[in-house]
Amino acid sequence: MSKSYTLYIKAYTPETIPMARLAQYMQNLAAMLGHDAAVHFDTLKPGSTQLVTRIDHEDVPKVATHLAQVKRGEGSPEATRAHAEIDRLLAEDNATGFVYEDEDESAEIIAFPGVTRPKPSTFGPFNQVGSLDGILISVSGADHTVHLQLQNGETKYTGIDTNRETARRLAKHMYEPVRVFGTGRWLRDQDGKWSLKKFKVESYSVLADDDLKEAIYQMRKIEGSEWKDMDDPISAVKALREKDNGLH
Repeated sequence: MSKSYTLYIKAYTPETIPMARLAQYMQNLAAMLGHDAAVHFDTLKPGSTQLVTRIDHEDVPKVATHLAQVKRGEGSPEATRAHAEIDRLLAEDNATGFVYEDEDESAEIIAFPGVTRPKPSTFGPFNQVGSLDGILISVSGADHTVHLQLQNGETKYTGIDTNRETARRLAKHMYEPVRVFGTGRWLRDQDGKWSLKKFKVESYSVLADDDLKEAIYQMRKIEGSEWKDMDDPISAVKALREKDNGLH
C-alpha cells in the first residue's frame, strides 16, 4: 500500500498560488523527501495550498526513515538545505506550514515556523583577524591611507585600506587574484547575513595561476561582464597589468 505526504502551506489557494512559487515548493519538497524515483506528485488539495505527494509502496519505509532523520537534524545535506528553503519560502510568503502523512492533518511529521521564526538580532560590529580573496581591481588614494577593491565573483569588497608601501607592492599585481591578510570589521544583520564594513590590510600573497583561471571564470559569470566576451582573458589581464602598473 502506498503512502502520501502533504505539504500544507498556510498561504494562497490552489487557484492563487503563482506557478513559479509552486514549482519552488515542489522542488524542495521532493529534495526533502528524497528517493526521487519513488516520489510522485498527486494533487493540490483546497484549504490554503496543500501539495500532496504519493510514495511507492516498496519505498515507504525508506522515505519515512529519511523524513525522521530530517526532523532530527540528521538528514543529508541536500535534504537539510531543502528543509531550510521551504521554511524560508514560507517566511517570505508571510506563512507557516507543516508536512502530514496520508489524509490525517493532525498526523504532523515536520513543522515549519516560517514567518513566526524569531529573527536573529543584529550582531556586531566586531573586529576579527582574517583574510579576503579576490581579483585586485582598484588601488587609489592620495594620502597616507590607500584604498583597495577586490572582486570575487559577483561580490565586490570595498572599504579595504592599507599603507602606501603595501599598496605600492600590491599595485604590481593589478587584475591578479590576491589574498590580503589583516583585521576586518564585520556586522551581522537581522536576516543573519554578514557584511564587511572595513578591512585593514597588513600583508598579502599572490594566488597561483590556477586561482587566476578560477577568478576569471567567476568574473565571466557576472551579468553584463565584458570578461565573458574575451577570447583570451588571461592575456587581457596581463596587458592591463602592464598598462596600469601603479596607483590610480
